[in-house]
Amino acid sequence: MTRVLITGSSGLLGAAVRERLEAAGHTVIPCHHNKNHSGGERLDITSAESVAEVFGRTRPDVVVHCAAIPDVALCEKDPDRARLVNVVGTELVTEQAAEVGARVVHVSTDWVFAGTGEGGYRETDSPAPAQAYGRSKLAAEQAAARQESTLVVRVPLLYGLGSVPRPTWPAQVLATLARGDQVLADDEEIRQPALVADVARCFAELIEAGSAGVVHIAPEQTCTKYAWSRLLAETVGLSPELVRTTPRPEWPNRPLRATLRADRLAELGVAAPRNAAEVAADHRAELVRLLG
Repeated sequence: MTRVLITGSSGLLGAAVRERLEAAGHTVIPCHHNKNHSGGERLDITSAESVAEVFGRTRPDVVVHCAAIPDVALCEKDPDRARLVNVVGTELVTEQAAEVGARVVHVSTDWVFAGTGEGGYRETDSPAPAQAYGRSKLAAEQAAARQESTLVVRVPLLYGLGSVPRPTWPAQVLATLARGDQVLADDEEIRQPALVADVARCFAELIEAGSAGVVHIAPEQTCTKYAWSRLLAETVGLSPELVRTTPRPEWPNRPLRATLRADRLAELGVAAPRNAAEVAADHRAELVRLLG
């Protein structure tokens, strides 16, 4: 089977992709930057020496590059750090993958688009990021794409259920509701929340197919965080009236509608992730458990 090295394997997406690939029988080489994290390879993607040593010793067939700084505010405050990790790190990973003959699957974001229009961006549309995070991720895409075999995957807002590295929006909402407190969520920014397990399944299928180029992985349905929060409340039998609207954060220049069309995913025969309502219906018991 394929030897797959995953950078950022302790993060939300990296952990889900690892689980999916291992279940399919692939040999996974998990890599992480956290000194306190046990298991896997210690990898500093900003160090040419670290990347060369790990890649040269493990000799992967595929590299799934999840490691990045996803904190939008941090990227805006420290664009040099964002560039070092998100861009230079990607350059080093891509170069060393080429040295050992490995294909790169690079993780990108819907925020490479400005989101000022109607949304529904296709893979062929020209990105125009509006903040430091998006600019760093677009530059990282361009660095990764220097290798013709690279697959660039753009994903929307990801969330998990059950055992995930950190609480995501559903857990935060349900914990707040369980205390009887109000949930404040904006009803302006249009998102495509995607269950990370569904996205990992798409990754596995694309890797097994040897796909290259740019692919969007996103549900067809869209919603605001306000509508999503009310859906979560209704699913577990709590009053949606506890969910109230709040102005959306305007800094740092967040896209209003950076939604993705997953046309190429369909062309490749890979089913898109379920929408938020489908996940809520299919995983009601898990959502109830999040109430504590």
